[in-house]
Amino acid sequence: MYYLGLTPEFQARFHNLNAVARHYGVSPREVEGWLLGFHISASYFPRIKFNLAEAHGKAQEIALFSSADDARSFARKTFQEVLTALDTYSDKAYFEDVDYNDIWGDLK
Repeated sequence: MYYLGLTPEFQARFHNLNAVARHYGVSPREVEGWLLGFHISASYFPRIKFNLAEAHGKAQEIALFSSADDARSFARKTFQEVLTALDTYSDKAYFEDVDYNDIWGDLK
C-alpha cells in the first residue's frame, strides 16, 4: 500500500519512508531493508515490467472516488501483479519511459 499511496484504511494519503517507519515503530533503515529483502525497493521498479506510476494513479482515483473495499481489492490485485512482475527483473532492462537519472539524455 505504501507504493500506492494508501493508508492501512485504504484512504489516499502521501507516505514517505519516514512515515512508514514511524507507523511500524522502526527506523527508516529497517524499512529500506524490508523493501530490499522483498525486492520491492525503488531501484527494482524500473527494472521490472510493471508501471508503478499508473498503478499509483489508479489507486488514488479509486481511494478518492470509490469505496475502501474497492481500494483494498485493487491493492491486493496490484500486489499480485507486482509479485508476478518481479520475475521480469533484469539489471540490463529499463522498462520506464524516462530515465530519471538522466532526464535530459545527455549522460549516455
